[in-house]
Amino acid sequence: MEAEEARRDLEQARQSYRASVEPRLPAWAPPICGFLVGAAIALGGLSPSPRWLKAVTIAVGVLLALAADQILARIRARQGVTGLRGPARRERSSTVNAFVVILICAMAVSSDLRWMWAGLGLVVFLYTWFTLKKRVLA
Repeated sequence: MEAEEARRDLEQARQSYRASVEPRLPAWAPPICGFLVGAAIALGGLSPSPRWLKAVTIAVGVLLALAADQILARIRARQGVTGLRGPARRERSSTVNAFVVILICAMAVSSDLRWMWAGLGLVVFLYTWFTLKKRVLA
């Protein structure tokens, strides 16, 4: 009986760990988060002529990306998962590094490349959607 109880406890610990690393998402979350992140990338490449307008478009892009992050954080919190541990922490670190690189590139981009950034935004939208779709509740 103790071996069976130990197996159940171990399985419960594994499920708890998986839930903390990859929380289950409602069906509406992947397309919305994908759209927000893709729009943030596309806005980074708009590069309008006046510097203040360029700064505004980059700031709006940052806000869109932070909104997507907050949606996922609130879903995790509703599931009782707070903080980042293990692979989730490493994943967040990689995401933040990529965000900083894209932000620096957006500040230096010329208006000639806006179509490339729009295409990149579309690719990021689709990638984010399909990556997060794997975590949708069945």
